[in-house]
Amino acid sequence: MTGRAPLEHPHTGAATHGDIPVTPDRVRVADLVLEVARAHPDRVALVRTTKRRDGSLVHHERTYGELSDRAERLAAGLRANGIREGTLCSFMVPPSFDALVLGTALFRIGATLVGIEPFSHGLRRVTRCLDRVGPEVFFGTPSAHLAKRLFGWGRRTVRQQYVVDGTFPGLETLDDLMVDTAPAEPTQADVDPGDPAVIAFTTGSTGMPKPTVLRQRNFAAMIELVGDQWSLGNGDDVVDMPTFPMFWIIALSAGGQVVVPPMDFTMKGPGDADPAALLRTVEEHGVRSMFASPALLRNLSEHARQGSIKIPSVRRVVAGGAEVQGPLFAAVRDMLGSEGELYSNYGATEALPLCEIDGTTVLEETWERTERGEGLCVGRGLPGVELRIVPATEKPIAGIDDVEALPTGEIGEVIARSPHISEDYFDAPGPTAANKIAAPDGSVWHRLGDVGSLDEQGRLWLGGRRSHQVVTPGKIYRPLQVEPVVATHKAVRRAALVAVPCMGSTVPVVCIERSGEDDRDTGVITAELRNMMGRHEATRGLTAFVEMRRLPVDRRHNAKIDRPALGAALARRRKG
Repeated sequence: MTGRAPLEHPHTGAATHGDIPVTPDRVRVADLVLEVARAHPDRVALVRTTKRRDGSLVHHERTYGELSDRAERLAAGLRANGIREGTLCSFMVPPSFDALVLGTALFRIGATLVGIEPFSHGLRRVTRCLDRVGPEVFFGTPSAHLAKRLFGWGRRTVRQQYVVDGTFPGLETLDDLMVDTAPAEPTQADVDPGDPAVIAFTTGSTGMPKPTVLRQRNFAAMIELVGDQWSLGNGDDVVDMPTFPMFWIIALSAGGQVVVPPMDFTMKGPGDADPAALLRTVEEHGVRSMFASPALLRNLSEHARQGSIKIPSVRRVVAGGAEVQGPLFAAVRDMLGSEGELYSNYGATEALPLCEIDGTTVLEETWERTERGEGLCVGRGLPGVELRIVPATEKPIAGIDDVEALPTGEIGEVIARSPHISEDYFDAPGPTAANKIAAPDGSVWHRLGDVGSLDEQGRLWLGGRRSHQVVTPGKIYRPLQVEPVVATHKAVRRAALVAVPCMGSTVPVVCIERSGEDDRDTGVITAELRNMMGRHEATRGLTAFVEMRRLPVDRRHNAKIDRPALGAALARRRKG
């Protein structure tokens, strides 16, 4: 079996992979892992980097041969224990070799991965998330099982529980589940394209996290789209460093190498990671691609600047989770080599990714317009993605024929359609009706919850969340048309537009976090900001500015400003 030809591109249905049929409408990660293991058993599947107390790094390598053998043995053991197609399995395991083994095995048997991030969602919120979906099996690290006992996670529905990456009193490990020998030919999962593959929870920034259903066809289409867009190609060329849980799927789905950095994925956010250790990991392993939040990239680029560090091996850095500002594009470009580029991806848990724009285009063309109040350009829709702008409304839109598309340049609500976009939420008719629009052909449009416009080139310009617009009697102010303008002042590190109730009406207030580059009195800075606001139509009329020591951000990416929390804090301050 080792004499097979090198793998063709794993993301298209144009070729067959050995004797395994290509099924692009189903998740075939386990098939690909098996195929790589048979053809190239010694290819490195994962390198996990840990940091010693003295600061030195230790690297642990595992091969595709090991990964496939353990995954197939585990898959057989899972079936023997009644875990099979459609079984809801809570997956609380950060990136690791065991995470890859478990994920591959669950994909092999067609079980449904229920992904919840305790740190991002909050330990107490996890109880409600699990009760909302009702997983039957709980896979977690020792710390996840400790929290499960303390907070009663899954008490009503979990019937089986197993510990991953360690031990826990009274619980079996993955090794205990595995059969002694992997089957010569694995049992293929009996799943349909419409069966759920993954249930992923949204951040919950606009309420309780919503359980997003990614069906077999959606998840398979997402893997194919990302692989093509990121030019992953043959696994020999893929060395990807995920800095976000579950993003190990990117390299694994290409037959490439997953480089797990020395990060605490369970108890800390990406902004807390040690930039020096991450940059050394990139250098020592020749990392070629990575996904990161703007907060992490800000820390990496600043550390690289201070130490005159370059990471020339990296060809593609993808940022997501929050808006990427022009200065960050410039800072990351200085850190990369001549062939490297930072790309900003736009999307949502339900629709990731939708659009992409490269740093060169931003710095040479669009950012100047953003700083004039025209909004944030996030690029064109990716192949297969249809974008449309419709009149913004808080009400449900039952069918696409009930709403008319707005012309080029007119601002409205952003909706999108693509095979990889989630079609509904798990057992949630209310949220599904509020966020999905049915089409006559049976497809579904997703409401992103953002407002924006399309330009003549088909590029999307965002104004911010629909719910974060500040509507006054004479004007509508939008965060991404206001905040970049305010941030051009050297005294401002970042800004946040919020609506504050006042005497029966709404007042637009801009909260600012100082940059440290201008230590003049707040009154002087405020006067200058008020003068600046009059220069652009999008900001004209803004007069209220409040200085805050630090603007609150989301827990998942440490980059998205928590505007509702900020507005509530200002309202309380006014009452006090």
